[in-house]
Amino acid sequence: MSEADGMDEAVDGAMRTGLMVAARIGEQLARMREEEQRNIAAAEEQRARQLQERFDAQRAAARAQLAPTARDDWWDKATPDMIEQAHQTATAWKAYDPEAAQAAEHFREQVKAHYGIDVNNTGADEASVSAALTQVQQARTQAENERTKAAAARTDEAVAGSAVAGANRQDKAAQKTQEEPGYDSAERRQQLAESLEGKGDREAVNSRLLADKHQGTPATAAVAQKPSVAKTSKMAKLAGKGKTLERGGLER
Repeated sequence: MSEADGMDEAVDGAMRTGLMVAARIGEQLARMREEEQRNIAAAEEQRARQLQERFDAQRAAARAQLAPTARDDWWDKATPDMIEQAHQTATAWKAYDPEAAQAAEHFREQVKAHYGIDVNNTGADEASVSAALTQVQQARTQAENERTKAAAARTDEAVAGSAVAGANRQDKAAQKTQEEPGYDSAERRQQLAESLEGKGDREAVNSRLLADKHQGTPATAAVAQKPSVAKTSKMAKLAGKGKTLERGGLER
């Protein structure tokens, strides 16, 4: 046997194994389609409509993938991977879509004509098929784990971004509070005192400044503040003095 014959035999064996693996995976997917159909039939109206829409979208994608296999130029350029993928899709959908069933029949004819292999009985070595299926399953599991990790990472990133945004809002609010003028300020009281300088007696000016200070105090703080004993005594004296003057005026 020449080296070329040995290579052709290896390629033929790989093709047979690949087609058998594709058929096995396609059969698994077909069972999934069957389960989806049962779920649609058993679901309530709204849920059934959603499931049917997803099923129809998957079927449309399968049709789009199988459509090129009807052309001769596709077979002239098709790689083993492309052929195996198409065989898998046709096997998965031929029982649920007439277009897929037609594509599966045409596919069987083309594989027979180009490679001399019957897709329904490839004659592949069962051990090679099992080993290839195991590799496919491992690759699938790894891809699923990576998708799960990526989804978790996106979730963590979103949570972290929300926390940072919240912290930034709190910082801005605190900064704004610091920048805003308070209920009262020494500068404003000084300006008021200067404007009242020389206007009226000293005690009247002081009373005006004291009232202004309390008006500039937040309500909670104003309630919390208690007048000192000295201030209370002074205010009482002023009140008494006012009453004495009032009585004197009346007596006159």
